[in-house]
Amino acid sequence: MLGSTIQPSVVTEPPVSVLSPAPRAAWAAVLDSDPGATALQTPEYFAAVLSGTGGRDASRLYNLPEGRQLVLPLVQQRALPGLPVLADFPGGFGHGSLLATGGLRPSDVRLVVRDLRGRALSTRIGGGHHTAEQWRAGLTSGASAEPRRVDVIDLSPGWEEVYGHGFSRSARYNVRKAERAGVEVECDTTGRLIPVFYDVYLNWVERWVPRSGLPGSLARYSALRQEPRRKFEAVAAALGPKCRVFVAWHLGRPVASCITLVHGQHAIGWRSYSIKDLAGPVCANNLVQARALADAAAAGCHYFDLGQSGETASLLSYKRSLGATAREVIDLRIERSAVSLARRAETATHQWAVRAISRADRSTPAATTEAHR
Repeated sequence: MLGSTIQPSVVTEPPVSVLSPAPRAAWAAVLDSDPGATALQTPEYFAAVLSGTGGRDASRLYNLPEGRQLVLPLVQQRALPGLPVLADFPGGFGHGSLLATGGLRPSDVRLVVRDLRGRALSTRIGGGHHTAEQWRAGLTSGASAEPRRVDVIDLSPGWEEVYGHGFSRSARYNVRKAERAGVEVECDTTGRLIPVFYDVYLNWVERWVPRSGLPGSLARYSALRQEPRRKFEAVAAALGPKCRVFVAWHLGRPVASCITLVHGQHAIGWRSYSIKDLAGPVCANNLVQARALADAAAAGCHYFDLGQSGETASLLSYKRSLGATAREVIDLRIERSAVSLARRAETATHQWAVRAISRADRSTPAATTEAHR
């Protein structure tokens, strides 16, 4: 027809629907479909996080047009009214990270970043050592990467291979020495040993306080506030058999203890402490860790995440003796530039205060960073 114009066709992608909080049935289905899923990403662990932090459930389920689904464990923390702070998990509970049907893709990360921009004053979401490539490739405008490194043991060859060739000669000698000394390791999946584990932690706290660089009362308060006993009880109750508590006993006394969280292909060395004066001479740490690794391998885990080591040389050396290698993890932070500046200033002020306190008390060594003590 004369005078008519042909309008170009507009191709639009089907929308992505989002539900929050994430329905638990859909969450469980995505969890079962993601080969990278860990115990920290289960609805049960998330419930323990909410209970322990008093945060609000802000988890999100993304229904993608092609039928895939994403689940992001997300907790809204207390903040100014109308200006929420979101995180996969608040400090001390690790990282929940993003679950995806069939495994995570870079496009999944980009989609979630676009969705979260502007929703909160600050949002932090964490990755995993097995998905660092996807997180880095999915990084887009509005988010900044915060790389970190964790130490991971590859269990896929099986326990006998890991012990015979992954462990160093000295590590195997220490395991045998502990056995000859009569160290016995007990494993519990009911939460019964949590009080014993916590007694070992309290002993560790008393050893850490003098070298924390902080006044004794402040250091003790900080340690107990960060790691209250009720947190461990809540996690053990929520996860059941996925939460394994190991205690090394010597001469009737608990001398070392660790907690492992197990799910699918992944085991996480969540916490580990010892009574140094009692555990050190009989190499109890080596034996309790060997038992935890053997248990994870028997459960079908391919990876054992020992967590971060900071710059503690002795801790790094210990993990290397068990066959651990460093893996990169990419966490993302989504926030306004003014918030980033304020947060960096707060961190710098805190570090300055710790150094100042240390200088004021010359008899107390400077603070050190440790993980999985």
